[in-house]
Amino acid sequence: MNENNKNRDMEALWKKVQEGDMLSFEVLYKKTFPGLCQYAFQLLNDHFLAEETVQDIFLQLWETRHDVFVHGHSLNNYLYCITHNKCKDILKKNKTQKNAFISYHPLDEWLDISEKYGFDDYIIERIEADETAALIEQVVENLPAQCREIFRLSRDDEKTNEEIARQMGLAESTVRVQLYRATQKIQKMIQSR
Repeated sequence: MNENNKNRDMEALWKKVQEGDMLSFEVLYKKTFPGLCQYAFQLLNDHFLAEETVQDIFLQLWETRHDVFVHGHSLNNYLYCITHNKCKDILKKNKTQKNAFISYHPLDEWLDISEKYGFDDYIIERIEADETAALIEQVVENLPAQCREIFRLSRDDEKTNEEIARQMGLAESTVRVQLYRATQKIQKMIQSR
């Protein structure tokens, strides 16, 4: 299939999505999600963050589908552009947080910290990763039982939404919504610290 036909197919798919067709949205998601995740990973160098970022993009895309018009360029290019910009924003925010982290900890604390974590270029990342992991675990523990189970199956057992839905006897859309809610709670907790 040539590039023009692919673009026409994607635009036809997008038109159905704009009309509220959830199945077309799932097809679009399955076609583009892996490539967008790979691209986000190249920018962020973090698989979990890359996947979360692309999931956020798709949730936002669904919520704003009536306002998004793709003219003169392919939907695929549009998705990559959004992914690029979102990753750039995340990298800017992380750089600011890193600078704040360094200025917050006095020198004598750094000696204790370096003893525990070692001292190299990645010390801040390891400390932040530990703190973030503890925060995430705290949020996950406080999720409703079904939501917590879905989140753990997805993140810990690396099951797809389809596998989780089948295992738990739920609709795949229910799994997506529960994962969205869990991720939103985690993001709010992380952003508020």
